[in-house]
This record gives sequence, C-alpha cells and structure tokens, in this order.
Amino acid sequence: MENSDSAGDFQKMSRKTLNPGTCGKVLVTSILTLAPAVAGAGGTVYTPDPLDKIENTDTLNFILGGQVRYDSNLFRLSGSEDPEPFLGRSQKSDMIFSTNAGIRIDKPYSQQRFVIDAMVVDNRFKTYDFLDYTAFNYSAAWHYHVTPRISGILLAEQKQEQNSFAEFRETEKNVQTSNVRLFNVDGDIGGGFHALAGLLDVRARNSKQFEQVGDYQQDGFELGGKWVALSQNWISLLQRETDGEFRGRVLDPVQQLDTGFDQSETEANIYWRLTGKSTIDGKLAYVKREHDNFDDRDYSGMTGRFLYRWEITGKTSLNVSLSRNIYSYQEDENSYYIAETFSIAPVWEYSPKTTFRARYDYSDRDYRGAITAIPELRQDQLQIFQLAADWKATRNIIVTGILQRDKRSSNFEDFDYNSNSASINAQFLF
Repeated sequence: MENSDSAGDFQKMSRKTLNPGTCGKVLVTSILTLAPAVAGAGGTVYTPDPLDKIENTDTLNFILGGQVRYDSNLFRLSGSEDPEPFLGRSQKSDMIFSTNAGIRIDKPYSQQRFVIDAMVVDNRFKTYDFLDYTAFNYSAAWHYHVTPRISGILLAEQKQEQNSFAEFRETEKNVQTSNVRLFNVDGDIGGGFHALAGLLDVRARNSKQFEQVGDYQQDGFELGGKWVALSQNWISLLQRETDGEFRGRVLDPVQQLDTGFDQSETEANIYWRLTGKSTIDGKLAYVKREHDNFDDRDYSGMTGRFLYRWEITGKTSLNVSLSRNIYSYQEDENSYYIAETFSIAPVWEYSPKTTFRARYDYSDRDYRGAITAIPELRQDQLQIFQLAADWKATRNIIVTGILQRDKRSSNFEDFDYNSNSASINAQFLF
C-alpha cells in the first residue's frame, strides 16, 4: 500500500540516521508516506529500537542476535476457518526462529557524515517451513554540507519482510522488498527561512503475485520551504509530484487493474517543542491519485498525523498519536481504504538496565471505490495490545521480551481474527 504514514520499519531505520530537528527529516518523513505498508502492521507511534540503549561510540560496530517468537494464528484465519484443507493440518500456530548479523557505521568527516546500517536476518518456521526466508535490510545515508548554508541527504534504504497474512489472504510465502531512494537539498536563505528540493524513487516488489497492491515504482520530486525558529522549532510546506508504474502488470479492463498513475500531494509539517518535556510532530496533507486508464480507481482526500511526545519524568514518557491515511488496495469490492488510527505508548525506565513499554493501537478502516455492485462496503476495526520489556544485560547486550495480541473485526464474513504472540530477542553489539 503505497501511502503509509507508519511504514513502521522504514520510519525506524530513518530515525537512526536523521536528527529530528534537521531539514532532512522533513523530506524523509514525507517521502516515507509513499512506502508500502503491507508487510507490517501497526499505528503511528514510533517504537524505539532497543539497540539504541547500548552505549557504543565506535565508528564501526558489529551486531549479532536472535529471536524466538510464538504466533497462535500465523495465517490470520478467522475462528470458523479450518486450515487443514489447504495446509494439510489443523494447526494454526507456529514457532519462528530468527538469527541476524549486521554492521553499523557512523563516520563524521569534516562537514560530512556517513551512516550505514546493514543486517541479514534468517527466518525459520518450525511447522510451516515452506515460509522460510532470508532478508537483507539496510539504510545508508550521506549527510552532506557543500557550504555552511547548503546541506542535504543522499539516502538509500531497503526492507524485506513476509507480507502480512491479514492482507495477503493466501497460505504461501510472499516476501515484499521495499526500497526508498532520495536526494534532497536544503538551502538556508537567511532569517530562519530555508528552500527545500528533492528527488525520490520508491519501489516495491513481491515474490508472489499480489494484485491488490501490485509491484510498483514511484518517481518524482518535491519543492517547498521551511521556517526554523531560534529554538529549532519549525514549520514547512511541500508540494510533491510523482509518477507511478505497476511493474509487470498487463492492463486489465475487466478487473480495472491499471498500469500506472499520477499522484499529487500538498503537505504542511510542524515540529514544535512546547516545553522542555513535550513536543508535537504534525502533518496535514491533501493527496490526489489519478490512474492512467480507469478513473473508478482514483481517490483524493485529506491525510494527517498528530504525534504528542511527553517526557513526564526522568524515567517515564508517553507518546500519543492520531492519524488519517489513504491506502491503495485494489479488488472488485474496493479500490482503496481510509485508515483512522489512535495510538498510545507509555514507557517506564524502571532502572538504568530495565525499561518497560506498553502500546495500544486502534484503527478504523473504511474501504471505498468498489467497481462492482455489492450490498455493503467493507469496514474493519483493528486493535493491537502490546507489553514489552528491555533488559540491558551488559554494556553490549540487550534482551527484549514482547507479549502482543492482534484483533480484527469486520462486517465481511471470515475476515475476523485473533492472534496472540510472544517473543524474546537478544542482540549483541561490539
């Protein structure tokens, strides 16, 4: 789904390499709204990377780790669905064993800074081993300065992940590879005013056919301006124009599956520190997509995000967000859906070694743009409940445990599901 505000994993990777107060964050965060979101699920609250708790200032670091995760409903089946006819067994659950190895490089040089994160993740399923896959994820950024007034970012990111079976309603392996490439320029023209420009390239491909989303490439540019206060609070206005192509798709007049589209977005952003302990991070945008051949698939509307971060005490904090996003999802019964999401995530640092986290997401999804006559349009409600704990075992080792419950209710038959999962993850950085 090409218009994701959470794009959860891309957001995490970018926040490692970008300072929230820089001009680069404006462009990167807005471009990430184009990144696909089928593989992951969740709200708009940023979930911190436990590895950031490891104090290591070396230029080059290596990472080794592993995870064991139990999922009670791997294929996101409703209670009335029996997996045995198509899986050969009635078991819905599975254990997933993941191992990872990677590197981190953070090298300042004069006015330049180079940041690289690269990770290989091997995923093995105990029961349904036909889902086994190895992912290669990376984020590479060059923060450049041509002069003290001209700076920018050259960025490349990749994320590989099994498509969520909540959306990919099949029982076969389908790994999505998502890529973001961008180049931006920030020109300080004085008085706190900045001129912004950027080029972007966003791509997604699936290892199996997934017509609802489709493999695609989206290229374009951004132009805009930004005002930065002396306090480093800022506001910006951007205009983004992109051209999209569905790769490998043949024009289908029956199902109205197009080969391309044009998209226009007008976007205002704000980052404001209200006090020494609280900030707001907001976006309000108008997006319009027009397909090359089938205007029944077109959509337009307002999107936005409001994230409030509050450092309550030195050991407790709270993130709360509201968002509205539009996602392309093409079937006979719908062309897109609107997701309105509320998220809340408290954090308690119990001790220098132990942190407890909780998170609750509620999302209402309204599916629209049916190309056939149907009795009613699809409506879903999704909830995620999560409890997590991070334990810094040693200076270089972090252990994380997570309990999570996912629930979807729908007015469409057999689209409801419940899933419980538990995982433990250990990472060693040296």
